[in-house]
Amino acid sequence: MSLWKQPPAKELIAEVDKKIVAFMETYQIVGVSAAVVKENQVVWANEYGWSDLDREIAVTEDTVFRIASISKLFVATSLMQQYEQGKFQLDDDISDYLGFSFRNPHYPDVPITFRQLLTHTTSLNEDETGGELYVVFSKASRQSDPPTMEDLLVPGGSLYVDSLWSSFQPGDPQCFAYSNLASMINAALVERMSGERFDQYCRDHILRPLGMTASDFHVQALADINKLGVIYSLEKGQFIAGVDDCKGVKPESIDWSNVAPGTNGSLFGPQGGLRTNARELSKFMMAIMRGGSLNGARILQPETVELMLSTQWAQAGVDQGFQAIGLQFHITDEFIPAKRMFGHGGSAYGLYSGLYFSREEDFGIIFVTNGSHASAGTRGSFNNVEEALIDTLYEEIVKE
Repeated sequence: MSLWKQPPAKELIAEVDKKIVAFMETYQIVGVSAAVVKENQVVWANEYGWSDLDREIAVTEDTVFRIASISKLFVATSLMQQYEQGKFQLDDDISDYLGFSFRNPHYPDVPITFRQLLTHTTSLNEDETGGELYVVFSKASRQSDPPTMEDLLVPGGSLYVDSLWSSFQPGDPQCFAYSNLASMINAALVERMSGERFDQYCRDHILRPLGMTASDFHVQALADINKLGVIYSLEKGQFIAGVDDCKGVKPESIDWSNVAPGTNGSLFGPQGGLRTNARELSKFMMAIMRGGSLNGARILQPETVELMLSTQWAQAGVDQGFQAIGLQFHITDEFIPAKRMFGHGGSAYGLYSGLYFSREEDFGIIFVTNGSHASAGTRGSFNNVEEALIDTLYEEIVKE
């Protein structure tokens, strides 16, 4: 068990530092990595607290954390790079690309499309009566002989259950249901179309071109395992070290050489497994804000960025956290009230993260926390810890 500790001493020069350290104590936030982008540059970035409570390792600018669902933006970007190469159209039937028939059995003649995968409107229902099947599939995939996507998605497969599907027709606005499996399927599609393993593809075509040299979907690829922050969940008043508690030892590598690209899709956690930090994430965010390029490296064409940020689905009352979405990009007026923001949040195992930007006012805010005493916030899907960070960074840095 790990007890929360006062953030390690550091010189608090700016008012923003003092406020962040103060509410870290209020909400018992373990560690923070945060950055603010304004007018095409990072105008502020800093780190606070602990990367590892037990070993008393502080968060530094080199610390990387698992960022949860912000990772989905990188999956979508890799998929849309295939789109730019003319390998598919958004309303194509993905069965033609997966190599097997992928259908909601309630609607066997209705195709499921790339657009639906990117907007959570496939009618997949894996987090409801299915019992988080993406977790079951992901854990099974950590074995030396992992299952295939057909085992999970096709009737008769070893992991298939009927409750995987809702009763809504794919594409129906009412069928919106946040789907982690969709990102695994997207990653498999990237592999099938590119012929490359997903982690390597993202490394070569997104991360390294943008200068995100410390970021990776594959823990084995991290240069220094001691720079990987631990994620803490709060249980009965105690912080419990969980995800990425490596204790300075790189996890044993799993031999996936026998897994053909495109047959699994979950091996590198595309739904939430990118390890990075706010400083490196700012490079990706600035590239999107600038129409797909940064410092001469282009990851998307401007028209593709426009397409991804255009509203593809909007339906009030269907989901508490989502009122509108582009192609994977969350569109919200609740991150900062009455301001239209684009991006994505993350929540898993005790971590909370956010990457959101305003096109109209040309600023963006990024944060990652690795454990806290969080509770419901006052707006939408954002909790009190997230709101404290957002509001402090907006008031002290953006509006300055």
